[in-house]
Parts: sequence; C-alpha cells; structure tokens
Amino acid sequence: MPRVSGRKLALSSAALLTLVGPAAVADGPPAPTPALTVRFELNDAQVKGRALEGVAVSVAAAGGGAAIASGRTAAGGRWTARLPAGTYEVSYRLEGYVPYTSGATEVREDGQLVTVSLSRLLEATESGGHEVRIILNWGSRPDQVRDADSHLACPCGAREGHVFYRSRTHEAADHKVELDVDDTDWGGPETITLARPAPGTYLYWVHDYSGPPARLGASDVVVRVVIGSQEAGEFRIFKGVARRAWRPFRAIEVSPDGQPALIRFTEDEIAEAADLTVPPELQPPDEPSPAPAPVPAESSAPLPPVLVLLALVVVVLILKARRRRR
Repeated sequence: MPRVSGRKLALSSAALLTLVGPAAVADGPPAPTPALTVRFELNDAQVKGRALEGVAVSVAAAGGGAAIASGRTAAGGRWTARLPAGTYEVSYRLEGYVPYTSGATEVREDGQLVTVSLSRLLEATESGGHEVRIILNWGSRPDQVRDADSHLACPCGAREGHVFYRSRTHEAADHKVELDVDDTDWGGPETITLARPAPGTYLYWVHDYSGPPARLGASDVVVRVVIGSQEAGEFRIFKGVARRAWRPFRAIEVSPDGQPALIRFTEDEIAEAADLTVPPELQPPDEPSPAPAPVPAESSAPLPPVLVLLALVVVVLILKARRRRR
C-alpha cells in the first residue's frame, strides 16, 4: 500500500467551492433572532386585583442604554411588546408610585407574562421614611409555583410576631407588621409592610406552599424591598433551587432610632446555603394529610348489629332443637 505524505494538502478556493458548494464557506449575515410576544402586567402592591393604567414602561438592553421598546399600560394594566429572547433592563414609572427599574428581566418564550407590583409613595413624614415594604412576585406558567407565601418574624419576641397567611397582622403599641395582600393563584403580589418598625433584626423568607415537589427554583420569583420611597434592593432566586424555603436577603436591621437598613448575604454565606436555611421553630410545617382512623383491637371491637342478631337466632334454634330431643 502506498504511503501518504505527511504534508497537508492545500485546496484552492475554487476546488473547495467545487467540492462543498458556496453555502458552506460564504460568510453571510447571521439569521435574525425571532421576536417574542411579552406581556407586562402592572398592579398595586397593596390592593389585591388593582390593575395600574398609564404606567410608562421602557425596555433597554441589560446594563442600560437607549430604549428599544416603550409604551404605557392600558386599562387592564397590561402592555405588550415584541422582544428577542434575552435579558433586559426594564423601568416602570407612574405618578404617585415609587419608580422601579428591574436590571435582569429575562425573556424566554413567546406569550410570556411579566407581573410587576408597584408600591405607592409615602407621605413625606419622618415615620413614612422609616416604613418598609417587602414585595413578592412570581411566575405565572402552570409548571411554576402556584402559591408562594411571604413570611416575616418580628424581633419583639411576641408569640404572634410571625406574620404570614395564617396570622396576617401583628400590632403592638409602638410598631406594626402586616401582610397586605395574600395571593394564592400565581403571579402575586404578596406584600408585607413594616410600619414604625421596632429596633432589632427582622427575618424574611419565601415558602413554596404548593409543593412538594419544590418549584421555587423553576419559577420567576422576585423580591423587592422598598424603604421609605426608595427601592432598596431587588432579589431573584437562583435557578435550580430545590428547597421549599428561600431567604432573598439576610435581614432588615432596624437601629435604636428606628432607621431600617437592608442587610444582604455575603457570597460566602450564599455558598454555604445560608439563604436556604430558616430556623425550624419559625418555618411552618407542611399541611398534614388527614390521619387514618385508628383501628380498634380485635378483642375490644364491638360486633356489628347484624352479627348480634344472627347469633341470637342461632341460640334460639339450638334451644328449640334440644327441647325436641327431650
């Protein structure tokens, strides 16, 4: 068998075109990315079912820049845009509400619904500047969590200081915590408000009430913190989280003079799964399944009435038979 030379064979461009055709080597423009229909739904963070008309929505590339799409919500609180798949910076503006800009809104599929809840501006008072609102929104697809619940533990130590869907208001002489909206059917919002917060550390977390299985990590869960009339932080759950509880931030820390501050987790704490840990005494148990009725022991189980009657008939027949024999 003849040996092949170790040298590389060089083909001329004409020979290559003859062998594989012009489409294989031509550097044509990339195929355009198809645009997807995205619906933005705006509602009030504290009034269940109140759609917000006239919200100015502006969409830009992630990181900012010129708007690539903009408009206002209609009477139903919705505005629709056509956008290629990707991550965007979206701003929302409406008079009387706290301005909000989301830096990581992900567009993935045609017909996607993005639900956003805006918080009303507070009066320019000292107490208003200390008020805290924690707003929870989540996805609306059937494969996502249907009912995500907000939980908050007050540092005052009161037994009813754990605020959630079963105990929606905790009020003392100097402070108040209230779950304003409890949404049980996708999207949200669920909003917890701290009015005149007591000094100390407030612990907040989200619980997947719909599970198991846990679906928080497959849902578009977003938590926002508003302090006074300023957006203090936006938190999105990590994809793939397989727990039913998630803490988006470490705490709301209130100073002795009543000034709240948002405390975030460090990267090391997140690496150690501190954001997935809730003290067991605070985490409510899953809804228990109805316990089966206890089965009494055979020795103490009463006979059914039919068997009792049948036994009496048998006894009577036996007595009659004995009398005949006599």
